[in-house]
This record gives sequence, structure tokens and C-alpha cells, in this order.
Amino acid sequence: MVVTLIGYRGCGKSSVGPLLARQLGCDCVDSDDQIEARAGKSIREIFATDGVDEFRRLETEVLTDLIAQDNIVIAAGGGAILAEVNRQRIQAAGPVVWLRATVETLAARICGDGTTADRRPSLTGKSVEVEVAEVLKARLPLYESTSSIIVDSDMATPQELADEIFSRLPSDAAEGKR
Repeated sequence: MVVTLIGYRGCGKSSVGPLLARQLGCDCVDSDDQIEARAGKSIREIFATDGVDEFRRLETEVLTDLIAQDNIVIAAGGGAILAEVNRQRIQAAGPVVWLRATVETLAARICGDGTTADRRPSLTGKSVEVEVAEVLKARLPLYESTSSIIVDSDMATPQELADEIFSRLPSDAAEGKR
């Protein structure tokens, strides 16, 4: 089974994914890491030199390859849900979990992550808080319509989130694991 974690940058996908994968007895792969490995450069560099369209093309290619694997947790990039083909494929592959968080939580986490500036480009050129509010507002309907499970990540630890997700997965995904 493929379990895909979705949500805005900073919601906890990369922290929760490996913990959930351990409970399920499978691997967790961060799609952004795979994109960077395939391109041989950071996401920021891809945006700067190749453009957003090339990044989104790579994102779809990587997600397609990851979904083809069996028994994996995918930590999808925050914008992966923008392409309808990605939404359809991750929904068809298995449970899709939205790690929902408030603008305030996301902005605080993004500002507190020392790797964000090096790896991730600004999407609007605005302050972190304004960008998160604007971009999240546009993406909310896509996160909601794509997800089969929603967990609130504001106040929970990564382990608590992994435990909650595990308990809410279809029984065939979690059967005999832990």
C-alpha cells in the first residue's frame, strides 16, 4: 500500500513520514529529496535556472515513480496537489493524509527551519506570513478534496501524529504492524 502525506511546507510531512513508515514496516521517501537528486540541484536552483514548470514536471515524474512502488510512505511536496494528474494518482494509490496546520504554525516552523532559505524558493516574494496565508488559502480546497484522512499538526508531536495516522489507516494497511 502507498500512503501519501500532503500539506503545506512546514506541516510535518518529513518528520512524521519516517515514524509512520516504521510502524508500517516500510520505507518513507520525501519527493522533494528525490526531485533534487534527479535534477542534481536544490529546488531553489531548479526554480531559478529551469523554472517552475520544469520543477512541476519533475515532481509529477518523481511521484509517478514513487507511487509505482509497493509498501511506501511518500512525503509529497507542498505543491504536489496543484496538478490534477498528481491528485488522481495519489488518491488511486492509497490513503492520502493531509497534515493540516494554521498559518501561524506553518510560518513559525518555516522561519525556524534553517534549511528553508537554502532549499526552498519564495513562491510570492512576500513575507513568510503573508505568503503562507495567500498560498495556503488557494491550496486548501485541493488539500481537502484530495485527502482521505485529515490530522491537525499544530499541537501534536511527530510521534503523536504518526500514531494517530496509523490508527486511522484502513485495517489492511495497519494489520499486524506496530
